[in-house]
Amino acid sequence: MEETSKGISITLAVLLGIFLQVLFAFADTKDTPDKAVIEFAQAYFGFDESMTDRICEASAVADEISVAEQYIQDAKEKAGSLGYSLWYMKEKLYHVDTDTISMEEYKSAKVRLTAERKPPLRSFFTRRSSHVDQVLDVVYDKKAKKWKVCGDFFSLSEG
Repeated sequence: MEETSKGISITLAVLLGIFLQVLFAFADTKDTPDKAVIEFAQAYFGFDESMTDRICEASAVADEISVAEQYIQDAKEKAGSLGYSLWYMKEKLYHVDTDTISMEEYKSAKVRLTAERKPPLRSFFTRRSSHVDQVLDVVYDKKAKKWKVCGDFFSLSEG
């Protein structure tokens, strides 16, 4: 009798664990303003072209030139002038934290991003890091069904 109740308890614990894993997996796939800001910032500092997926249409193009492509091209040229590839310029975000300052229904939001950015290899030797503390405007794109970053986000690289 004792073994049966132990078996039932273990089985219920395993089933509860599986149920919670499925529940958390679905919760993680939901797009939020915080998730949009984090994905954008990681792509931005990593010079990844996927940042264009998180830029709103109003901020994506200036003078018929993609601002993201121009930003990456400028970084490639700067790295080339130093004698390196683009990889040398990339930075990773650590200790990332976001706070939603305000949110207007499911249309727009202001999200504060705080993080520490470091170049992967150079920071190992120099311990150089920069602090990021920026408030970003985020709008919901109904066509793409995604939150997208708008405004002057290129001031992130200053500092």
